[in-house]
Amino acid sequence: MSDSKVEEIISVVNGRILNCIPSTGVETDWSSRTALESGVLAAAPPPPSIDLRADWWPVADQEQTGSCVGWASADSVIRWHMVQAGRLNLQEMLSVRQIWVSAKETDEFVDAPSSFIEQAGTSLKSALDIARNYGVVTADTLPFDVAIPFMGSQNTFYALASQRKIAAYYNLDAKLITWRRWLAENGPILTRLDCDDAWFACSSSNSQLTTYAKPNKPAGHAVALVGYTPDHFIVRNSWGTQNWGDGGFAYASNAYALAAFTECYGVTV
Repeated sequence: MSDSKVEEIISVVNGRILNCIPSTGVETDWSSRTALESGVLAAAPPPPSIDLRADWWPVADQEQTGSCVGWASADSVIRWHMVQAGRLNLQEMLSVRQIWVSAKETDEFVDAPSSFIEQAGTSLKSALDIARNYGVVTADTLPFDVAIPFMGSQNTFYALASQRKIAAYYNLDAKLITWRRWLAENGPILTRLDCDDAWFACSSSNSQLTTYAKPNKPAGHAVALVGYTPDHFIVRNSWGTQNWGDGGFAYASNAYALAAFTECYGVTV
C-alpha cells in the first residue's frame, strides 16, 4: 500500500484516528424499500420524538485506536438489539475487538494485511457481514485489551459467536423519514460521516451540529443514531463522556444529518 493510499484512508485530527472507509457494493444492499415491502419497516408516520438512551448503555472511549467501526456496530447498535431480544443481559458487553479486527481481516481492502494495526480501519458493511455470518462474542470472551487473546479452540469461539448473530441489515438511504421510522420501530442506526470542524468543536456547552461543511480531506468516522425530535437526530459517539458532546452525544440538525451521514444501516436480529 502506498503512502498516498494510507493518507487517503487514515486521518488523525485532534488526536483522534479517523479511518471508516466507505462501503462498496452498496447498490446490492437490501434497501429501505425492501424493508417496507417485507414488513420489516411499517409505512405509518413515526412518533414526534424517540430517545433510546439508557443508563445501562454508557458511552465508551475508543482512545488512541482506529476502532470506531467496532464500537459503533458492536456496542452502539448490536448490543442494544441483543439486550432487547433477551440474548444479552444489561451488564454484558459485546466484543468490539472481535468485530473490528475480523472486519479488517475479511474486508475487500486487500492492499496490505492490517488486522494487527491499531490505526487501521474498515467499512460498516464489513462489520455487519461479520455479525451476520459469524455473530459476536461477549467482551468477557475476547476483551478489547489486545494483550488478552482467546485461548480456546476456533470451533468454540465461533460456536459462542453464533449465539449472537444479526439476521439482516438494510441500507436506509438518505431519507430522514425512513431514519425516523427505523429508530421508532426497530432501534439504533449505524452510520458514517467525514468529520467536519463542527464535529470537532462539539462540547458540553455546544452540542448542536447545525451546518455541515464537508472537509477537504476524508476523515471517516462511524457512530450511531439513537433518537430524534422534529428538528434533530441524537448521535452517539465513542469518544468518551468528558471531552466531546453532551456526555458523548450530539444533536445533529436535519440539514446536518442529511449532508453528513453518507451511509445509514439498520439491523434486525
